[in-house]
Amino acid sequence: MWDLAILGLTAGGSALWGWYRTNRRRVESWQETAAACGLTAVESYSVWNLQLALKAQAGVAGAWFSFSKSGTRVGVRVPGPPGFKELRIAREPSKPGAREIESGDEAFDRALFVEGPVRLACALLDAETRRLLLRVNEESDPVLAGMHLWADTTDEWLPRILSLLLDLGRRFARPLDVAQTLAGNALRDPVAGVRLRNLLLLIRAFPGEPATLEALRTACSDASPEIRLRAAMELGAEGRGVLVELAESTEDDDCSAQAIRLVGGELAFERTAAVLTHALRRRRIQTAQACLEALGHSGASEAVGALAKVMAREEGELAAAAAAALGATGSPAAEPPLILALQREQPDLRIAAANALARVGSAAAVPPLKEAAETFAHDADLFRAVRQAVAEIHSRLPGASPGQLSLAGAEAGQLSLAQAEAGQLSLATDAAGQLSLPSKEPGELSLSEDEDGLKPAQESA
Repeated sequence: MWDLAILGLTAGGSALWGWYRTNRRRVESWQETAAACGLTAVESYSVWNLQLALKAQAGVAGAWFSFSKSGTRVGVRVPGPPGFKELRIAREPSKPGAREIESGDEAFDRALFVEGPVRLACALLDAETRRLLLRVNEESDPVLAGMHLWADTTDEWLPRILSLLLDLGRRFARPLDVAQTLAGNALRDPVAGVRLRNLLLLIRAFPGEPATLEALRTACSDASPEIRLRAAMELGAEGRGVLVELAESTEDDDCSAQAIRLVGGELAFERTAAVLTHALRRRRIQTAQACLEALGHSGASEAVGALAKVMAREEGELAAAAAAALGATGSPAAEPPLILALQREQPDLRIAAANALARVGSAAAVPPLKEAAETFAHDADLFRAVRQAVAEIHSRLPGASPGQLSLAGAEAGQLSLAQAEAGQLSLATDAAGQLSLPSKEPGELSLSEDEDGLKPAQESA
């Protein structure tokens, strides 16, 4: 029995000794790698708990090595700026629902998850730092947490990974002025999304600071129209010229539309109309819609004709936008084209025309509104728009009181004020002029008496 025990101990000891000798050679390779990177190795290892590790130091830079499933885990300790301890970078979020920080670099944001202090993270993640992190990520599994940056890698890639980690450690350990660094990133980063992200953080965190104002003025010449737009918006009157240039630019549909909405009143009718014509030809829908809105509020006498032409030629959202703009003009001249639009085979346009007539329509618009509600009886949204339009028109009639709107019996379509009490709807004896619309089929809507002059009748049985 003792022989077996001794044999077992001998075999176990032999296996342990073999394991130690094999991994001792790996520790020696770690030492060589550390020395090649300018580190002085200080060995620390244990036999009995089957762990081997190595620590190395060079000035403020420190590195450590240990075994991992993939081969070697190598890390560096980073004495970063205040708040750096809360920063975490990894391939996956540290916990479900963790709030990710977007750097503005889509390739980087897809590859790595960042959480922690937002301003500090964006200040540190400049172009070179992102490049180094992506290099490490291509060849290992990097993690930054608790002032340590480490990666699991193979022995083959160990020298390259250690060199990259040391470079990153030195970058993270640099003295940091957050405002100045954000401003520098906003002006010099090669990725437009990063420049914009840093500029917005600078605006929110350091408004009115010299670094912020300088960055905003320089950003007005940025290659990205979105960055120029945001910078000009923040500069107020100083940035109006840039906004006008963007309004007439063809670079970006959304940016031009926003610029037009901001300075539309400052552009002459001719310039706005020219931008609209070009936008319609190029099918830049957002810019065209913004131009239509600007023309509707311009007060120019020529605006009604221009808007009516667009409404007649276009379909969908542009036709509806032109109808809404006609209503915004407040001009009686807008009524005839809007009445014509009530019979177009475009539900959105009909509703927009009815809403516009609520603003500019006269008594003459009521019969066409009634006819549209009758023709498209299944359109509940149109019915509501017609009802509101008639009420609005009624409220503008001299001497009218709520509910007095009626259709006269002399001629079909004429409008008069009923002599009955307020709230009653007087109906002509001639059916051709009645405002009440019968329901011919189940589910159809009709117009009948109500305190406001119109209401939906009960559905047919």
